Amino acid sequence: MRAAVACFISFGLFDLWLFADVGHISATTRIVLGLTILAIVEWQVTRHVAVHLINLTCAVGLFAAAAAWALVARSTIHQDTFALFLVFGTVFVVSSSLFFRFRFAVSAGCSSAITALLCAVVAATGVSFDTKLVLNAYFLVFLWFALYLSWQLTFERYATFLNETRARINEKAARDKGRQLARIANTDHLTGLRNRRAVVCEYAQYRERWNKDRRPIGVLLIDVDHFKAFNDRYGHQAGDNCLVGVAHALKLAADAHDAIVGRYGGEEFIAFCHVDDAQALLGFAEAMREAVEALEVQHAERSDGMGIVTVSIGASMTRVGTSPELERVSSEADRALYLAKADGRNRSHHFDPDAPESWHPDHGIAELLARALADDLVSLVYQPIVATDTGRLCAVETLMRLRDDDGAPISPAAFIPVAERTGLIGELGRWALRRACTDILVGGVAERVSVNVSAVQLRAPGFPMYVARLLGELRLHPSSLALEITEGIDISLDAHILDVIRSLKALGVQIWLDDFGTGYAGLQWLQMITFDVVKVDRCFLHRIDTDDGQLFLQDVLQLLRNRDLRVVVEGVETDDHLAFVRSAGVGMAQGYLMGRPQPVCQFSKAPHHPPEDARRAPS
Repeated sequence: MRAAVACFISFGLFDLWLFADVGHISATTRIVLGLTILAIVEWQVTRHVAVHLINLTCAVGLFAAAAAWALVARSTIHQDTFALFLVFGTVFVVSSSLFFRFRFAVSAGCSSAITALLCAVVAATGVSFDTKLVLNAYFLVFLWFALYLSWQLTFERYATFLNETRARINEKAARDKGRQLARIANTDHLTGLRNRRAVVCEYAQYRERWNKDRRPIGVLLIDVDHFKAFNDRYGHQAGDNCLVGVAHALKLAADAHDAIVGRYGGEEFIAFCHVDDAQALLGFAEAMREAVEALEVQHAERSDGMGIVTVSIGASMTRVGTSPELERVSSEADRALYLAKADGRNRSHHFDPDAPESWHPDHGIAELLARALADDLVSLVYQPIVATDTGRLCAVETLMRLRDDDGAPISPAAFIPVAERTGLIGELGRWALRRACTDILVGGVAERVSVNVSAVQLRAPGFPMYVARLLGELRLHPSSLALEITEGIDISLDAHILDVIRSLKALGVQIWLDDFGTGYAGLQWLQMITFDVVKVDRCFLHRIDTDDGQLFLQDVLQLLRNRDLRVVVEGVETDDHLAFVRSAGVGMAQGYLMGRPQPVCQFSKAPHHPPEDARRAPS
């Protein structure tokens, strides 16, 4: 309406120019009538009058404006000029469609009324019959055009409304489905509690808060006593019902302590919350144990005479100076759970790191790792990564080895998890980075060295800064160092790791994805990070003796090619393996056929030809 009134008043300049006798009256009429109609509409809007009533006011205002101007201007002595100027009256006819969004009925009525008015005014002017005939024909044709335009705009607005409605419905359905899928993905199908994945995600948030305020997190591992005997005696359906009842009791007790509880697997549950001290944690554990005991679910097959279903609970809590990761704390709770069962079950036991009975087989490895560097028990070996077409050495992967005091080797699968749980991986990882860069890059063995890094290292404060200082100290190009990350880490739950990886890439260090295809987050990783190299796990290559195995590996390689990623295939051990990798167009390979892991002193004897100089930065 504001735009329409502005247009209506501005045409008063033509009145003053064309109709010297009555122009000042018609121009004044325009101003007074236009502002009056606008004021009425503004008042209606402020009073929140219904939209259809405001539209009706606008339609009546259009007709009133056209009629008032015509009644004043038609008295001019310049009849021929007035008749020609009436052509601009068609602006009123189309205004109902252009300036406003009237419904078709209102728009058609308004346009028809204004057209009838214009035809009547033309008939009353002192011009020739031919002029009147032409003008009336023009007005009628223009009315048909205006009605068609109004119909089209109404139809398009209706179609737009339908599309918007469909879009809103589809968006709501997608949101509902997404929430449903998220709920399914995070819920144990039997008990309705959080599943293992959801528990890990929730704990990550607790850990972030612990990093800020250091308020301890207490973790409970809860195991149903003699559950196998219960299943064997009463059947699996009764066993499921038992677990559902136990889960409900645990949930009620956990809610009372503002705690998180979930099913960790089988008959094992996990719970955690913030606690002030060990005494509060044991109080929480006892509340959970008593909640299950109060169910009094009959269990006649117990050999200890209890006669009902009970639980044993192991408890541990985060401590300053030790890793707050769930793997470590739950491992301690698992040891405490073992002791609770050994003490007769249906009891809670708190992990005491200083108690002799808290010893675990991992402790022996942890003790070795603690003095591995000082006693020279840890070493590095290197395995070549070569070009499949020329055999040129492209890079060298660093592998850590550990031996006990008697010289017997300890598998990395055994000592690496212990190093991560105990936090010793930080010191060992920094040593491995420096040693690998010195042995391979400074020593001129290869142009690039890759070193595996764990989630614990990536979460350590200042890790990118340490890498930057190391490269600067040794005067190495950042791209000569590659850090390999296994896809077993769920980075989607840890924004800090993503930030660290981005910082390392900004520094120029290459980021490689190791063991692609063996974890649960590989495709998600490819969406979140632009890797310099992806290493396809050896298990795919070792299945190419079947047609399905070959097709599957080719599909994996095609996916990586579509992402424009460089690929290394691991596990090349035979000539057939190498032939297949070459035929698949893979540029780099790694495996025993190219060379076994070797100490740096023996590495130059391997059957490949490294370049003479390492890639060094100018001094």
